[in-house]
Amino acid sequence: MNSVELAVSDDTMPSVLTGPGPGRLDARIIGPLRIQRGDAVLGYGELGGPKPRQILELLLLNLGAPVSKDRLIDILWAGQAPPEALPTLESYVSVLRRHLQPGMGKDGPLRTVTGGYMLDRSLVDLDLDRFEALVRRAESAVPRRAIVLLQEALGLASAPLLGDELLPSWAEGERTRHAARVFHARILAAESALAVGRTRLAAAWAREAVADDPLSEQAWTALVLGLEQGGQPTEALRAFERCRRTMDREMGCAPGPVLRSIYARLLESTANTAMPVSASTPDSQKIRVMTINRHRTFTELLAVALDREPDMLSVGTADSAQSGVDLVRELAPDVVILDNLLRDDDGMAAALSIRAAAPRTRIVMLAPTSGVQRQAAAAGIYALLPQDGSLAMLLNAVRRKTSDVQGR
Repeated sequence: MNSVELAVSDDTMPSVLTGPGPGRLDARIIGPLRIQRGDAVLGYGELGGPKPRQILELLLLNLGAPVSKDRLIDILWAGQAPPEALPTLESYVSVLRRHLQPGMGKDGPLRTVTGGYMLDRSLVDLDLDRFEALVRRAESAVPRRAIVLLQEALGLASAPLLGDELLPSWAEGERTRHAARVFHARILAAESALAVGRTRLAAAWAREAVADDPLSEQAWTALVLGLEQGGQPTEALRAFERCRRTMDREMGCAPGPVLRSIYARLLESTANTAMPVSASTPDSQKIRVMTINRHRTFTELLAVALDREPDMLSVGTADSAQSGVDLVRELAPDVVILDNLLRDDDGMAAALSIRAAAPRTRIVMLAPTSGVQRQAAAAGIYALLPQDGSLAMLLNAVRRKTSDVQGR
């Protein structure tokens, strides 16, 4: 993997293959197919055509195990084999043998077995095989050793499996299974790095795992922990919020108890103890702001804008009254920026529920300002702003002290 680098001494690394000896093949199927036989390198167009190439890939995927002719025929012709499929298959294998083991007949790596074919594991060094072996060793290793093993494994897995096979469904199925194994390796690597205090390394691996599967709570947990333990509580809070928004949008659920407990710890460590005093305000003194708005794009853009301010921190977002009130109870933010119309209720009713749940939280409402001032005052709205007002006006309202508003 290119984005995660780890310096290790030579004596801790697993043994590295130095290339095939006489009669041996060095095969790579992660990324484009590449076969090295001695000094000769065979690629996509040098193995006799698409179907011979696919036969070789199928045998490599089952390295050391026999694959029947019937199975090969069924896969190659997608269940619609012509009458001449068997002799055609045998001719393709003959073509492969000429390329893979010239002059050796049936005595090389590609063997004929009863009813099918097999690649001799003792004569083939395969990148996928090595990846799998490294991950298995890492699963039972102590964290420091696991990091070294997984560094090499993930370096091998830097490209999609079977990169030359874009169309066959069997290839896509194999890619999906391999991608799940790579994801598992990244999670294991991140958790191993956390176990030995390598927080930057853990966060880097966790980010890649989140990119692989944005709905994995395990990946988000590793990322939030890596950022928290690495002294980046603000980034950890942002990561949790991205996780929460993603899960809400894609699955209609919230993060589980483990992530929520980490989030509560982060909120406690960054709790507001004083109003902002300078451009370099520490996290513990920032104004903690939550946004409740039915427009997701607006909410996400506003969260980014708030986080750019040196004295503010976006701690959560919601798009409905119910989820917003629940989140206010959990987070107890300093300020809530509230839309006047939500997916499941109007803003005034939501404001009353927020005031009941968190009396000390200030509410800034975005609403048509004509004719609703009394309602806003009755609902305990701290500031009422026009929906088309400027960002500067909104930020000023968030910063304004309650006493300043009450004195107007």
